[in-house]
Amino acid sequence: MSLRVFLRMGCAKCSHSALVCGLVFCTSIFLSLALHLPLGFAEELSPEIEPRLYSLSELIQLAEQNEALSAQISAEARLARAKRRQVEMELWMNQLDLRVLGGVVPDARVDRSSADAFLFDFQSSDFQNGFSFSELGPFVSMELRAVQPVYTFGKISGYRDMADANVRLTQVDQKKELVTTRQMLRKAVYTLQLSLEAKSLLTDVRNRLNQAEEKVEELLLEGAENVEETDRLKIGVFRADVETRALDALRGERVARAGIEELTGVSGNWELSQMRLEAEQLSSLSWENLWARVIEGRPEIQKIDQFIEVKLAERKTIRADLYPDLFVAGELQFARAPGRDRVKHPYLSDNFNRFQGGVAFGLQQDLGFHRTLNRLQQVDAEIARVRAQRVRLLSLTRVQAEEAFERAYSARRGIQINEEGFRSARSWLTSTGLAFSLGTAPTKDVLESYAAYFKARFDLLRSTFELNSSLSELSSLAGVDILGE
Repeated sequence: MSLRVFLRMGCAKCSHSALVCGLVFCTSIFLSLALHLPLGFAEELSPEIEPRLYSLSELIQLAEQNEALSAQISAEARLARAKRRQVEMELWMNQLDLRVLGGVVPDARVDRSSADAFLFDFQSSDFQNGFSFSELGPFVSMELRAVQPVYTFGKISGYRDMADANVRLTQVDQKKELVTTRQMLRKAVYTLQLSLEAKSLLTDVRNRLNQAEEKVEELLLEGAENVEETDRLKIGVFRADVETRALDALRGERVARAGIEELTGVSGNWELSQMRLEAEQLSSLSWENLWARVIEGRPEIQKIDQFIEVKLAERKTIRADLYPDLFVAGELQFARAPGRDRVKHPYLSDNFNRFQGGVAFGLQQDLGFHRTLNRLQQVDAEIARVRAQRVRLLSLTRVQAEEAFERAYSARRGIQINEEGFRSARSWLTSTGLAFSLGTAPTKDVLESYAAYFKARFDLLRSTFELNSSLSELSSLAGVDILGE
């Protein structure tokens, strides 16, 4: 039955138009085919999803915006600012206490007609006078105390300096975390590029070995004199070495990808926009300029400097303990017990019915001067120790910077040398392969040219990797991304 006849029959049985019936029919056929198609065939029909491409700068930006790293940096910054605000709060009313009590107390009434009522003639249900639950009344009291510092001889300003130095110390820690993250990410990216380049190189060598093996079989059948039965074994040994190196390259690729995904948070189908390992370029690289930037910007040195500032501010606060704190104090007291008569005698204190307060100027002095001086000696010794650590860190930093600088310089020179060697190895491989095809070169020469080709190419990649890694280490030592400038 043709589609046209079917549509006519369908339209005759219902009130829908032929177009609607046709769409329903085609839809049902499509769904039926989709449900009965094999899964593999459906996958072949589905278009391949293009991988998301990331450049090195994009990955660095994602790593710096990592959720865990951002949360850590944000929490440390909030903590440092909170400590700074706490010191500012000490400037005004560093002591402000309020205490409120409420409950019941025994009633007490004074016979005011008696001349000595305040001393002997009273009626009370206190414990010493026949306590009774039937004569209890409410009681409430409030005490408010406040202390305002006037002059502390440097205590509060010292705490403020400590808080400021702590804020700067936190900023240095944040800078160190970012620098370390960038260095780790660059190393992972360079490792991934090296692994991909090695895989491509090994694939090329593997294909050439397959061609050589086919040619050996062909020449053996022809009885050529430049091949022997042992050439098959030689090719097998060489292929095993290639496959072992391929496993190393695959492992390096997987580890590098895992590191990049962990640092940046990327997942799924992604690739580097720059797959080839290329040497980083710098406009100028002089030792004097580099060393000046390392001294100025290395986070570890800056951290020690800020820690010394913290200890100097601490010493200032400890030294201020040798002098008194001048302050103004105020106190307000209120108590009310309706069931007890108010005592107004000038020499008697009534803790149940009162309203009094006052303001006074005072001073407070810690008389343990020997303890204060001992704390000063401890802080001085710690400052001397940290300063000595700074000198040692500078020496170690200079050694590390010189080593990284020399590695970068040697790697840059090695790239030039290995480029020349690679061109020679490629020419050797081409000429040997042609001679082997003509039957004028033994298999040994072909395998040696393959080995030389692989070694020259890999030495060039290794020099490039060494250059990029050394420059990345120099960026970490300098505390700035010199590769991104």
